[in-house]
Amino acid sequence: MVLPTVLDPNPLRHSDLDRLRQALHPGPVLILTHHNPDPDALSSGDALAFLLEQTWGITSRKAYSGLVERAENVAVLKHLTPGWRTIASFDEVADYGSLSIVDTQPGATNNILPTSVIPDAVFDHHLAVDSEWVKQVAYVDLRPEVGAAATLLFQHLEVAGVEIPARLATALFYGIKTDTSGLARDVFSDDERAYLALRDRIDASALVEVEYAKRPAVYFRELARGLSMARVHGSVVVANLGEIHWPDFTAELADQLIRLVGARAVLCLGHHQGVIYLSVRTLPLDKHAWRLLRKVIAGLGQGGGHRVIAGGQIVLEERDASAVEAELITRFLAAMGEDTTPGLKLTEE
Repeated sequence: MVLPTVLDPNPLRHSDLDRLRQALHPGPVLILTHHNPDPDALSSGDALAFLLEQTWGITSRKAYSGLVERAENVAVLKHLTPGWRTIASFDEVADYGSLSIVDTQPGATNNILPTSVIPDAVFDHHLAVDSEWVKQVAYVDLRPEVGAAATLLFQHLEVAGVEIPARLATALFYGIKTDTSGLARDVFSDDERAYLALRDRIDASALVEVEYAKRPAVYFRELARGLSMARVHGSVVVANLGEIHWPDFTAELADQLIRLVGARAVLCLGHHQGVIYLSVRTLPLDKHAWRLLRKVIAGLGQGGGHRVIAGGQIVLEERDASAVEAELITRFLAAMGEDTTPGLKLTEE
């Protein structure tokens, strides 16, 4: 990829930091991210905690809901962003002064935040699911024109003049790398500048531990099963995985299937503990992934995403998983203009 010779300057100012400080109340700041957090969410939350401590001496408590089971994500937690606490319900957290959420927003179904709770600060790079919450939050950094939440937090650290330690630099670098596929998808000038600035500060050995994290045998069995479930419908690929062992496997498989020759779009879906998880991938100059996903899940669930990558969740409640998954596939194929007849198997028996 050819990078521009001149990158846009940091759009943040010291006045933005002043507004963030004014939004925070006495006491520790509770930092929450989305369900089943990825490297971008984990590194962003870690960077926010570091910013608050180094700039104003404010302590934080970091918590996430769901699972972290993808090998690289587990390695990020272990080697780069320790100190996160897992919670099953928002009721489990108490005794905090302020609340901040990263890589998600109020009203999204991918976080544990009750609709009655308004955070004091929000850092997110997805399109607003509901503009009303923006008016109620004291500090909002919501920029869909940025490819990773880690970029937003890097810019805050930069403006604050905080020296970023190697471990955190590595986490932020990897967060941007994974969310933009190494500056190959949904990338903007802000991401490029942050990526290049962080690259020279990383802990190379820690990055190797993450990028080459070992996987258990069950991962390869699931990968083989996922490929066997994939069906090609003209120019799109659908993989209905049924019950899955970990939610983010749909995203991992979708990342692989979009590389199939002739594929314009991919839908991977499966259910886990009463929730259907969907991942959509498209080509950069083809369908907009987030708009495509919205058509697929309209009236059924919610999600988020960008130009070439999107994901959503549907809480089943009393609904039959197979019936809902069949409806989602039908909608996806219709939106892509492909036949709903049984697709061709990607792998041979």
